[in-house]
Amino acid sequence: MVWFLLSLAAAFLMATTAAYMKRFFSDVSPWEMAVIPFFYVTPFCIIALCFMEIPKLGSEFFPALSWVLPLTMVAIILHFRAIHMSPLSVTMPFLSFTPIFVILTGRLLLGETLSSSGIIGILLIVTGGYVLNLDSAKDGFSGPIRAIFKEPGSALMLLVAALYGLCSVGGKILIINSSPMFAAMSLFSAYGMLLTTILVGTGKASLRTITSRPALGFGVGLCIFMEIICHNIAISLVAAAYMVAIKRLAGIFSVLYGWLLFHEHGIRYRLIGTLIMTAGAVCIALWA
Repeated sequence: MVWFLLSLAAAFLMATTAAYMKRFFSDVSPWEMAVIPFFYVTPFCIIALCFMEIPKLGSEFFPALSWVLPLTMVAIILHFRAIHMSPLSVTMPFLSFTPIFVILTGRLLLGETLSSSGIIGILLIVTGGYVLNLDSAKDGFSGPIRAIFKEPGSALMLLVAALYGLCSVGGKILIINSSPMFAAMSLFSAYGMLLTTILVGTGKASLRTITSRPALGFGVGLCIFMEIICHNIAISLVAAAYMVAIKRLAGIFSVLYGWLLFHEHGIRYRLIGTLIMTAGAVCIALWA
């Protein structure tokens, strides 16, 4: 049960990071919101690498890193842009679509085929996405479907889920060619430094703004660092599918944060929709 508790902790920390950033950094630009957590997690990752035994690196490690790193950068920037512009309870649950894209990329890159459980999972997630916006049903049967794309954060998070699906394939290659902890610390150390350099260098983010609230910054950095640790220890103890399925519960935690901290409306439908979507993600991850 250790893996389950760690996976649940990773889900909680993922949702907490989103709520933390929306609560304390919603006044900064989306670019700065994307860079702040990873600017402050970088020192934690570098220190961890200093005390870590470097594993033997496989031949595919650096080629995979060369495309996983920029893809992760785009995904995370869009992730924080989505939560910057829209309510947590209607954006974060759409990360439950990630397993669908994992199945699609798995079929494309690994020759995997869909099972009946996978199809059921897809239907559950689509149904959950409909229920999530059921408060738009007054606009007709197609109202909730149109609402997904009218709410910019929701549509953007769908794209993020697709990118995360690709990143998960690349992340698996990195782990196979090193170790779970080394792969994660290396990736996020490089990510934090590269993203900061690019956004500050191009004028998209201000270093003064990024460093203006160091206590709050290190708080979110520690939160992400703990998520990375929980994620990677859990995935080393059990099949990745089980871990990913439990981590999708981040959507439920985000709905609760949206209700309790930000007094977001329509929580009843969003919570029901999130539960259905999570059930679909679990169905895909465990049995597809």
